[in-house]
Amino acid sequence: MSRQDVDGEEGEDRKPVIKPGVHVTLKVRNTDGHTVYRTMRRTEQLQNLMDFYYASVPAVQPGTGRFLYDGGRLRGWQTPAELQMEDGDEVDFFTELLGGGGTSALPKAERNMASPLAADLRFVTLKVVDQEQRLVRRTIRMNAELQIVMDAYYDEAGDVVRGTGSFWFENIRLRGARTPAYFKLQDGDAIDFFETQLGGGIPV
Repeated sequence: MSRQDVDGEEGEDRKPVIKPGVHVTLKVRNTDGHTVYRTMRRTEQLQNLMDFYYASVPAVQPGTGRFLYDGGRLRGWQTPAELQMEDGDEVDFFTELLGGGGTSALPKAERNMASPLAADLRFVTLKVVDQEQRLVRRTIRMNAELQIVMDAYYDEAGDVVRGTGSFWFENIRLRGARTPAYFKLQDGDAIDFFETQLGGGIPV
């Protein structure tokens, strides 16, 4: 049985259901210029795209690299719809410079890489949790201002007036002009948001 026959058995039912707006074709390009294409649902987790890339490039071990889109690091739980990705959008893949390590070792490896290019590519995904237990995630550069994360929270919360609360990490109030590197924030760290109460609230 030829490969075409095998692919036909599995793909025969897939091709007719690909509809504009429902699916999106993304391409992953590595530093060597090698490109892998995959069509997926907009609501499908990007982990499937990452797994497909690793399966298509056997020379790269799963979990040994980073996927970046528009300057932000992609996470497996994210979806094309969440990131408003369009058909034909490109995802950049960078292999880790240090050996070993799966996904959990990436932040530490990034902190240890000393080249200017590596430093420029350091990202951290932070999450903001408020008193209503709403969760907002944002990926930014380690040297980017935390105001980006704060603005993202206000934008997604909707019913919270901008500037009417404070952001805290381990009993330290965060300032928008500071960076994740300044506070030594790590990937996945949670920031607490407290809305200011009339007549007092969270101390400054």
